[in-house]
Amino acid sequence: MAGFLRKSFSIGLVMALGMSSSAFAATKGMINAEDVNIRTEASTSSEVIKRLSNGVMVTVTENKDGWYKLATASGGVAYVKQDFVTLTQADAVVEEEFINIRENADITSAVIGVVSKGQTITVTGTEGEWYTVTYNDKSGYVYNDDVTGGLVDLLGGVSAKAKSTVKVIEPAVEDEDIAKADIASDNGVYVVITSTSLNLREEANTDSDVIECYPNGYTFNIVGVADGGWIKVMDDHDRVGYVKAEFVDFKNGIKPENTVYDNSRAQRVNYDNEAPATVKADEMITYAKQFIGTPYVYGGTSLTSGVDCSGFIYSVYQDFGITLDRRSRDQINDGPRVAKEDLRPGDLVFFNTGGESEISHVGMYIGNGEYIHSTNGAANGVTISDINSDYALNTYVGAARILDEN
Repeated sequence: MAGFLRKSFSIGLVMALGMSSSAFAATKGMINAEDVNIRTEASTSSEVIKRLSNGVMVTVTENKDGWYKLATASGGVAYVKQDFVTLTQADAVVEEEFINIRENADITSAVIGVVSKGQTITVTGTEGEWYTVTYNDKSGYVYNDDVTGGLVDLLGGVSAKAKSTVKVIEPAVEDEDIAKADIASDNGVYVVITSTSLNLREEANTDSDVIECYPNGYTFNIVGVADGGWIKVMDDHDRVGYVKAEFVDFKNGIKPENTVYDNSRAQRVNYDNEAPATVKADEMITYAKQFIGTPYVYGGTSLTSGVDCSGFIYSVYQDFGITLDRRSRDQINDGPRVAKEDLRPGDLVFFNTGGESEISHVGMYIGNGEYIHSTNGAANGVTISDINSDYALNTYVGAARILDEN
């Protein structure tokens, strides 16, 4: 249990980086004596390049048999006896999937930052089983088993003082599956979606019901963490659920507002009395529905093997003798614009799910407030969705009519 509290959660150790003799570029040290010889080789019989005074800072690249290998300003190398250098900082790599930077060297101390597997942090000293670190201009503590680096164990005891804090409540002893947190909304740690879209689920597993699907760039407050690589989060509507940690980045500081979409487009429309589908639209919709379940494949145009969103629309229309542009951002110009309240089956509907373009997703309206599309989100392939869902409302851009009235 103590290990669980300390690490927050563990997906399993990555391949060990090893406590080798090599170090990272940011390992720094200070000469601690007067007239210290700096030599061409790691030997007292080698040539002396220069002598350094007490207090001079050096960059250490390796620890070799009692000697430190130094990087010189000219790009060369030099050596100094290890006894004459006091290390002041060394880089280390995070081994765990997700670890806390704490205000003090204690598992109940406030969390001031979060780092994920593979990130590099600067270790400035040791305090018992903890390393003092700096990360994103914050100072704090991480448990030493959670990171690895070649020279960190040679650092002396250095104190760290946190610059900002956020209150976190650790889980009760009886709750070993989820670390429940109470993170202030105006300071601390949040996550941002890095995938094209991401499901928020009711439970921490892929078989759980999807609460909503969110686009790239959407930010969540962290509510807690769970085993198996899941984060418990809260969206802007106070809905709480779980997202996979591998599809988000952890950020320190104030969570920004979600302004990826233009919320003025979030218009809920009642389609009970919409115009009926034309004969061609009805045929096209029936044809498109037979490909429900075809997997999402980026760049794909095969209705049986795999399609992306615009590839699905392009291929369906192509099979009815209508050639569209290949990209969703261009397909909106393949027909006249249509107001949302005037949508008719067969019209194309466009969305901004994040990224550099105003339009990044497309589907075909099929009537009764639904559209068919290929998504790598909740359904991971060709599916039918509600155009009045929160996701569709928040990302809707506009519509275009491709089929004529006849």
